[in-house]
Amino acid sequence: LCNIFLINLVFDDEEESKLTYTEIHQEYKELVEKLLESYLKEIGINEDQFQEACTSPLAKTRTSQAILQPVLAAEDFTIFKAMMVQKNIEMQLQAIRIIQERNGVLPDCLTDGSDVVNDLEQEEMKILREVLRKSKEEYDQEEERKRKKQLLEPKTEESPGHTSEAAKMSNSQGDGEHFAHLPSGKLEPKQNNNKKGRTFII
Repeated sequence: LCNIFLINLVFDDEEESKLTYTEIHQEYKELVEKLLESYLKEIGINEDQFQEACTSPLAKTRTSQAILQPVLAAEDFTIFKAMMVQKNIEMQLQAIRIIQERNGVLPDCLTDGSDVVNDLEQEEMKILREVLRKSKEEYDQEEERKRKKQLLEPKTEESPGHTSEAAKMSNSQGDGEHFAHLPSGKLEPKQNNNKKGRTFII
């Protein structure tokens, strides 16, 4: 689907959306609706069942989101534009790889080397080099962002450490009664101002 629209239009990542983008998005939406309607009839489910499946927990996984992205893009212009920009970058990088495979190296017109063409062609090649450079940078940044996001995903929390034995000890000794031995062998309580209990003297 994306490749069909990329044939006639190159999407960039500028914040301002061109009028042509919205027109292309409308055409994309109509095409997706027709294809989706035919597919649902083929597998024997209705639109309500499909919407319910799209909102289920299983549809929230990363794999499911990637599969459903073309469908979600039909309803959300922001998703549509981001998807088209990414596809555009992928196609440009693919073209560069094909040129490298066929020629062994990139031609001078796609590198920083000088080329022997007229002024007009030089300007066109300069623009092309800049577009390719920017597209590659954006692609690398997007891949780096995805990698960092995966690394920052919450991990399973470790079980809390053992509570110190000192914290578990009771202070009951300060609440009890204390005894002291006297030569007579009798028990005699002794007041202790620092503790709640009494001390007995024998």
